[in-house]
Amino acid sequence: MTRLGRGLDALIKTGPESIDRSTGLTTVKLKYIIPNRFQPRKAFNQEKLQELANSLKKNGIIQPIIVTKRKEDLYEIIAGERRFEAAKLAEFEEISVIIRSVSSQEQLQYAIIENVQREDLNAVEEAKAYQQLHDEFNLTHIQISEIVGKDRATISNFIRLLKLNENIQLLLLESKIYPGHARAILQVDEDLQESFAELIETERYSVRKAEVTARKINKTGKMPQPKATGQEREYYSELEYKLMDRFKTRIRISERNHKGRVCFYFNSQKDFNKLIKELEK
Repeated sequence: MTRLGRGLDALIKTGPESIDRSTGLTTVKLKYIIPNRFQPRKAFNQEKLQELANSLKKNGIIQPIIVTKRKEDLYEIIAGERRFEAAKLAEFEEISVIIRSVSSQEQLQYAIIENVQREDLNAVEEAKAYQQLHDEFNLTHIQISEIVGKDRATISNFIRLLKLNENIQLLLLESKIYPGHARAILQVDEDLQESFAELIETERYSVRKAEVTARKINKTGKMPQPKATGQEREYYSELEYKLMDRFKTRIRISERNHKGRVCFYFNSQKDFNKLIKELEK
């Protein structure tokens, strides 16, 4: 009977889904789980992910992830994608799950709520998630606010961030400017927005100063001059033009107190690959 019991157990384990007898929870092999196609978070902090993986190795997974059954023995994540990625890093073969049947709209809602409540989304990702709820499911800003527990004005302000061009959104993604700065940038003429964003970054404006400056720009129609003026700014401008001619992309040099950065901009994976090839020469 003992040998027969092991044989049956082995047969049960060959499928994607089984019951963990010690906990009574359903477990699914990782290879049968796929990421949430509606996941609003596009990037995971690898250092924090490794920390979680180390914790899982030591303590196991305390909270199951939530999945929905898909065809061909696949399970799609509803909530818990970070734990799933950490479990893969920890080289787990299976993970505890709760299986739910949900609609596409509910799946997106759960993913957004989980990330927003844990403050795991950056401003641009959060804005895109709200926009997706509006575009794909025809939800109003009021309905979205009720789903995620934020007021309507907050939802509208996030979605407005998507009116900024890709370079300004990149500054937001990299935390070089913040949503308060972005709202001030949206107040000025579209042709001046990118220059204003760069000024905010290089001069390290507070949100309050950005708001005051935006009103001045609207009144005068002119951009304030950065502190690095005259020969110093001219020198950096010449360098920028030389580098742009060399690398065929927009480049910005920022300097303050003999410290700073050189920023290379790209708009596609193809542009990025070309830039890397040039830098490696």
